Amino acid sequence: MILHDADDLIETTFKRSPAEVERLIDEHTLAVQHWLSSRSPESTQKQRDGVWLSSTGESVARLNLAVGGLFPHDASNDQLDAKISHVQTFFAERDVPWAWWVSPRAPSRLGERLLAAGLTRRSSLLPAMAAPLPAALPAQRDGLQVWRAASLADLHAACTIRRTAFGFPDGVALHYFENMPESWLSEDSPARLYLAAKEGEPPGGMGAWIMGAGIPGIYIMATLPEWQRQGMGVAILRRLLLDAADHSGSDMIVLTASSKGYGLYRKFGFLHITDYDIYRWEEST
Repeated sequence: MILHDADDLIETTFKRSPAEVERLIDEHTLAVQHWLSSRSPESTQKQRDGVWLSSTGESVARLNLAVGGLFPHDASNDQLDAKISHVQTFFAERDVPWAWWVSPRAPSRLGERLLAAGLTRRSSLLPAMAAPLPAALPAQRDGLQVWRAASLADLHAACTIRRTAFGFPDGVALHYFENMPESWLSEDSPARLYLAAKEGEPPGGMGAWIMGAGIPGIYIMATLPEWQRQGMGVAILRRLLLDAADHSGSDMIVLTASSKGYGLYRKFGFLHITDYDIYRWEEST
């Protein structure tokens, strides 16, 4: 089990209480996860009673999300079950697998009610982390190039990297970035997408920083298997943090960390603040 960082370290680092940092992370994460899973011409979104719903229509749970669960803490089991039923109906009408990212500020009994409704809990919590801006920047290896996506060819490369790195089924999310290019190429978008490559080679890694609820976050960090452990993740994250410090206007940046990425983020000064509990519904209904 990975422990959260100490409250006094969090308060000293961010000049805010741990509860305030958690709130900022949560508001950002809910906003951006909702935005990400709505990046499709066929997407459907809905906001209802403290939960944000969005579905791309793709048959991958991470692309169809309920996020939040900011219900009254004194809500009865019957009241929680009714809210869960509304969410199930939304995704049943789309006939897709889906996941619920439960806010750390949600009622403590929400998880048990989701299990009772037939969802499956992820085996481990998803760490939510934050770092001050400007951030600590470890050195990167020579011979690596990182650039902001600027063309449909870049978006096509990003689709390939993402699908491969995240193990999407064949035929799923083939053109996720290309379907809504303005979301990834426009200066007016909250997202800035980057690619990385070894000199003379095609793109092998990617990442993005995305504004949400007034602060930036790191997203879609991915490297093709053949380029892992060659410094590409460090190079991408350095560029994201540098650009976010220059352009976001924020004094902090956040992310949610996979087990593979956790150690990398620690090297850049990210502190472990809180966690998300994730539940999945895999059956089509």
